[in-house]
Amino acid sequence: MSIESIAVLEIGTSTVRVMVGELRGDGEVSVTGLGEAESRGIRKGEIINRDHAIASVRAALKAAEADFRKRIHTIHLITSGGQAESKTNTGILKLVDPEDNQLSEVNVEDIEEVSEVARKVALPENRIKLHTLQQYFQIDDLFDVTSPVGMTGEELRLDMLNIHGKRSTVDNFRKIVDDAPIHCTDAIFSGLCSAIAVVNEEQKKAGVLVIDIGGGTTDFVLYHDRLVQAAASIAVGGEHITNDISIGLKIPSGQAELVKKNDGSALTNLMERDHNISIPAQQGFPSKMVRAVTLNTIINARMEEIFVLVKKQIDQHCSNIPMTAGVLLCGGGAFLNGVRDLGQKVFNAPCSFGKPTAVHGLPSTKDAPRYAAHIGGIRYAAALHKREENPTLRKKFATIFWGSSHE
Repeated sequence: MSIESIAVLEIGTSTVRVMVGELRGDGEVSVTGLGEAESRGIRKGEIINRDHAIASVRAALKAAEADFRKRIHTIHLITSGGQAESKTNTGILKLVDPEDNQLSEVNVEDIEEVSEVARKVALPENRIKLHTLQQYFQIDDLFDVTSPVGMTGEELRLDMLNIHGKRSTVDNFRKIVDDAPIHCTDAIFSGLCSAIAVVNEEQKKAGVLVIDIGGGTTDFVLYHDRLVQAAASIAVGGEHITNDISIGLKIPSGQAELVKKNDGSALTNLMERDHNISIPAQQGFPSKMVRAVTLNTIINARMEEIFVLVKKQIDQHCSNIPMTAGVLLCGGGAFLNGVRDLGQKVFNAPCSFGKPTAVHGLPSTKDAPRYAAHIGGIRYAAALHKREENPTLRKKFATIFWGSSHE
């Protein structure tokens, strides 16, 4: 596979998906291969059966290769599990000797040095760094500086946002890929990939929250002033809603998934008290009639919990950041009826689908939010390849974006 073609893999709780694409000269992503398989052996973003998980990865790879009409030799792993979190670390660089009564001008070498200090955050042994994202500079008492080169001062500081995950989870997923067998180039946080695919520069500046609702996990990334302010993953997703419906209505999980998609809503409406939903007999379960308001109350409780958990994390780490551009929803859970209205209620901000831009070759435009993480993953990996072709940019790029696994 040529360097222009990039393959990304996401091992989700519901679906294992491989996408192959190219970033063209005009900035558009061209999808040239897509393979999907039912995810087996994964629960809540964690591996519970390696053999089943490997079989699912192999099936998705085979389907992607058939669509791409070429063998795939290397792949970028999109990780949505691993209990991802973000933490800000500050690097400090003295520009002048304290005994000298003079100021010093900041140069490119100073930026590289303070960046290297800022990215060396101490993490527990059970955590692994995924990404290191540059935040604001500070020169003496001047805060929120974005480009300090040429400015003068005595001390230079730089905040770095480190996105890290559970080491065992990330390593286990990498081993699954190796055993498929296929070479895993690196691991990329799913939430960041989705954000790259659906957010433009104006939204980043104004403030926007991207939420990717998967089967077993929900990822989020918050932008403001063109910088990532917070990012994390919570172990609750669409399959938890399905499980709640199965238990609450006493029906098989397969039927629970269908009734959720076809008849359910994340909003409760008391006017539906007289509206009933017919559920046919299946797999030893008798047929029954259930009230729509009962179904929607179950869905609402779990979906509201997901949004509230995201909101709590944001409030804890970076409260009072405006979301003027609203909330963008991605992933399979974004298609649940009423979910956008519920999101607007919880976050008190406009809520809409996060649709990848400048992309063609997807199965349908309507389903584009399902593929946000994969489109963003291709863009991210293409940026890596481009910088690796230019050795003068490679070190600087690695300092800003990559963590310990890429040192």
